[in-house]
Amino acid sequence: MERILVAIDGRHGAWEALSHACSLAKRVQVLVYVLLVMPTAPGRERATDKGGWQSVKKRLELHLAAAKAEGLAINYFMTEGHYEDEVINFVNHHKIALLVHETRGKDARSAARDAVALRALRHRLTCKLEVVAPMKTLVAYPRG
Repeated sequence: MERILVAIDGRHGAWEALSHACSLAKRVQVLVYVLLVMPTAPGRERATDKGGWQSVKKRLELHLAAAKAEGLAINYFMTEGHYEDEVINFVNHHKIALLVHETRGKDARSAARDAVALRALRHRLTCKLEVVAPMKTLVAYPRG
């Protein structure tokens, strides 16, 4: 059975990537793995993060519960370390066939940073990579 990985940086969610992976899993027989990578903070406790990673973790657990309620096979892992290294190690160790990665480029500067990081990640991967861009929220203004 094929294996799909959605890797989530502990500071940001990857909700579109997770949604895409779950949608794909509904259509074909695949296992979905979710890896939450918490950044290491030497000399500081994660409690000083003021709930940033806690809110990501809480929202992730809600998404996973909903997906499991729909009958999807999802395995959830959490680790601490450098995002790129942890993803590469996980892909190699669990024989992942596809990594679904979400871009975070909301402006030109962050899009450029994301492209550089994605290029570095892609060259180290032993699996296919699918990039998902978050949908932009449309705001409806009342006429008048």
